[in-house]
Amino acid sequence: MSVEQLISSLGKRDNVSANKEFNSIMADKMTAAINAKKIEVASKIGKVSVEVQKEEELVNNEEG
Repeated sequence: MSVEQLISSLGKRDNVSANKEFNSIMADKMTAAINAKKIEVASKIGKVSVEVQKEEELVNNEEG
């Protein structure tokens, strides 16, 4: 399923096929976006932000 097929279907006035093509293209794009977000979130798990580390160092330096 591709944009070219969608345009071809629209050119032929085959609205049923064009609708299926459109839905397929949108589903592929949504899946890709969700997978990219999963990777982004997973890469942040377990990492401490730089700000938190600096705050902890400041607290530890003041206590010590």
